[in-house]
Amino acid sequence: MSIGSSCHPSQEFRPLRLTFLILIAIAALSSCARPGPENLMVVASVHQATRVAILVATDRVPDDSKSGAFTAGRGDRLRYSEVTLSIPPTHRPSKIEWPVSKPDPRTSFAVIGRRDLTAGEFATLARGTAGSPVYGRAGIFVHGYNYSHQEALFRLAQMTADSKVQERAILFDWPSQAEVTGYVADKDSAAFARDDFAQVLSDLSAVGVRPTIMAHSMGAWLAVESMRQLSLMGKRHVVRSIDQLVLAAPDIDIDLLRKQLSVTDRLSKPIVVLASKDDVALALSKRLAGSAATAGSLDIDDPRTRELAIEENLDIVDISKIPSLNGTNHDRFASLAAVYPQLRQGFSNRVAGTGAIVLNGVGGAISAPFRLGGAILAQ
Repeated sequence: MSIGSSCHPSQEFRPLRLTFLILIAIAALSSCARPGPENLMVVASVHQATRVAILVATDRVPDDSKSGAFTAGRGDRLRYSEVTLSIPPTHRPSKIEWPVSKPDPRTSFAVIGRRDLTAGEFATLARGTAGSPVYGRAGIFVHGYNYSHQEALFRLAQMTADSKVQERAILFDWPSQAEVTGYVADKDSAAFARDDFAQVLSDLSAVGVRPTIMAHSMGAWLAVESMRQLSLMGKRHVVRSIDQLVLAAPDIDIDLLRKQLSVTDRLSKPIVVLASKDDVALALSKRLAGSAATAGSLDIDDPRTRELAIEENLDIVDISKIPSLNGTNHDRFASLAAVYPQLRQGFSNRVAGTGAIVLNGVGGAISAPFRLGGAILAQ
């Protein structure tokens, strides 16, 4: 149909309303200065700081002009490293104390060590030390849309320090553009990274590692898609080696998620979905994609949500009452890393047999991200 006077007046202004909503979301997502690669410079440690060692697997292109930095380019292979960070003694849970200029371990997060690894060294370190109570246990963080390498690295360091978990912390860092306007490019980069994440999971499975995966936003699509791919390749033993999958604010169309899971080997534990029906970023994603619903913005009070949980072996956790870090309500997962002992008092109203859970905020923090699903399900 051609554009003409026969169109309803309100239809003519729908693009303007959509543009306005997009601008609001962009303003919220980019309201503060972004940390640059200068934050990755290695500095001397101080005695009072807490140390966190992160294993990194990335398919980004290295930035040869800055040591330890990576661009948004899509690399030709996986690169592995171990990065040791220090958390300042003044650290507040759920916060990242970014350096103002040069990193200072007394007041800010700082990198105090870095070494490159081979794929074999990476897998061996991920497995841990024989005889350790957490031998063969690891937590993998897959970041979402609009993340730089340093933002993903420091976010995982924050969650690891706050939760005090002993398992090896692993970052799978895919080549996000780290730009609010890079949504479409990030979709392509997430698809580009599927094979590489599947390779990481295969390598870890081969040495007996049983990981818990925490995948955020668009990274949740990447994680589920990689598991689907492994299932279709006949590598079901790799999928079964995953202890649990936690999808934090997953940017996945709900119909697509059903389709992905229909051909993915089922995990022994339910997949945990951390959802907020007031997530601004996912609301924008739905409008851009023309989606009816995303998995990360499901309404736990909707009977269809509970039906989905039962059908697909999901535990859908409403975290809408957890404080947001930047106003978009898309980052609440990062606040779940502290106050693990308060978990029993931090959630209520689980409806038996429905997979529906509601978490209530306790001082802005509830539970360790890599233990969230198992801890709740053990109640």
